Amino acid sequence: MSRKYQVISGDGHVETPPDPWVRHVPEKYRDRAPRLIKLPDGHGDAWMVEGQPLLPTGQNITGPGPIKFADASYTFDDGSPREGTGDARQRLEEQDRDGIDAEVLFPPVFATRFIEGISDRDVYRSIVRAYNTFLAEDYCSVAPDRLIGSAFVPVSGIDDAIAELEYAKAAGLKSVTLQQFPNGTGKPSREDDRFWERALELGMALSPHISFGDRTAAQLAVGASRAADSVASAITQHTGTCPPAYCLAQMIMAGVFDRFPEIRFYFAEINGAHLPAILYYMDRDFTCYNEWFQAELPRMPSEYIKTHCLFGIIRDPLALRMGDFMPLDWFMWGSDFPHSVGTYPRSRQFIDELFADVDEKVRRRILLENPAEYFGLDLDADITPTPTH
Repeated sequence: MSRKYQVISGDGHVETPPDPWVRHVPEKYRDRAPRLIKLPDGHGDAWMVEGQPLLPTGQNITGPGPIKFADASYTFDDGSPREGTGDARQRLEEQDRDGIDAEVLFPPVFATRFIEGISDRDVYRSIVRAYNTFLAEDYCSVAPDRLIGSAFVPVSGIDDAIAELEYAKAAGLKSVTLQQFPNGTGKPSREDDRFWERALELGMALSPHISFGDRTAAQLAVGASRAADSVASAITQHTGTCPPAYCLAQMIMAGVFDRFPEIRFYFAEINGAHLPAILYYMDRDFTCYNEWFQAELPRMPSEYIKTHCLFGIIRDPLALRMGDFMPLDWFMWGSDFPHSVGTYPRSRQFIDELFADVDEKVRRRILLENPAEYFGLDLDADITPTPTH
């Protein structure tokens, strides 16, 4: 029976153990790749990653629950994979069980942030490439219209970032996820323009998970300079630590959106109820403080954000009650499966409750049209059926 998209999750995670993708690491580097070990006395699994303390497995493989911050395992007692930790076929079956039709799939935390401590650049790059190869060839290829993988971009410099962007495109992936700015640091640089330009040329979706770069602004000192980063710090000092406020302020003040008027970013899992405050305080503080900074912007900060960004919500009913303060049609919904705040296996029930008082056009925009347009999906096409065993 043919089947079309009804619900697209804009936020899921590939949380397999390392073995399926570490096998793509060249043999000469494989002994320095992450590995999973069993902890003694029934305390679950842990990752061993160069440059990091032992990382016990926890809430990232919650699945249907209960949530465990430690002592969790990727497998059941019989050795079979838990929900969200298996292969692509298992993932499609889990989509069916949850009442969704496709997912945007972000990389696991232990395969992104935590490998940044690997000191050898060649080893580090080989591990990044191994994961992205696994994602494209072994996982998403089973049903690329339903398993929408986002490759991750290395933090080893602009040339490596562009090379991985081009590899992801050639491998058939639709999106990339940034951890830092393309130059490899927490702050924007004009050399990043090479990456932004190439991403636009390739038509690759830019999909940071929550944020990228430095997560919080530096404390403003007395007599703050008039440099762009000081302005970014000033106009976010009343947004608290809510990501991605500082990242956005950095790009606004660095002129990224002015130089690239077509660029867009999708920030997944940002707790959308914070957004009205972010928009208001960034505009207010830019106006209030600009007598000192004398910064020239063609538009107010909130207008850049409304024009260039989409945002992901999960368990966030409060966000959908704030239509008087922000446009509701700039969201995507996500299940966050198999992470701890996710809605699996009751996503359809949660969606019905979340959208009970929301206009049907807005519901369709959030659940279907926004992810389809951003990631290049055809809502009229029949989607790949779940393979039968």
